[in-house]
Amino acid sequence: MKMFNATFLCFTVLCVLPFQVSSAQTSKDALVKAQFMLRQMNAELNQLRVSKQKLLAEKSQLEKDSARLQKKYDKLGQKSVRNKTAFKGKFSDLTKTYNDEILAHAETKKQLEQLKSEKQSITKISDKQMQKIELCVGNNKKLFDINQKLLVKFEDKGVWDSLVQAEPFSQLTQVEIENMVDDYQYNMDNLRIKTDM
Repeated sequence: MKMFNATFLCFTVLCVLPFQVSSAQTSKDALVKAQFMLRQMNAELNQLRVSKQKLLAEKSQLEKDSARLQKKYDKLGQKSVRNKTAFKGKFSDLTKTYNDEILAHAETKKQLEQLKSEKQSITKISDKQMQKIELCVGNNKKLFDINQKLLVKFEDKGVWDSLVQAEPFSQLTQVEIENMVDDYQYNMDNLRIKTDM
């Protein structure tokens, strides 16, 4: 467009100048001036052509760069899709693992609650058994004390008791009675529950 304007201006100047100039000198000056302007226009025209070539080269380079960038973008897009798919797969695996662990935790918690309940039941039973054992130990001690008193009374009998013992009705001799006392004493010591256990 600039090139057309410059050419048109140059042509207009060349056509109009001869009609306006009245003398030969003026004509010659006008011709020199027109030639000078024509050279300037040709120089500008050449500069425009060089600029045009540079712009075309830049355009070509930009198109190449654009194509290269488009390829990179496409590759990145494909890689992004692959990464996104891989991420979804990993996320899905992690979610499944997490859910499995939650279920396992819930099951473990349930088992722990059952164990606590069983422990409480066993503790109650154990407490009852300990009470029974304490009662048995107490009763055993009472029986031992009673038997001890009986044996002491039997050994410390008086004259009347000796006469009654010598009577043929019981048919027991003194040695048999002493042996019997020793046996009872031995059995009582054996059967007594030790409280220090």
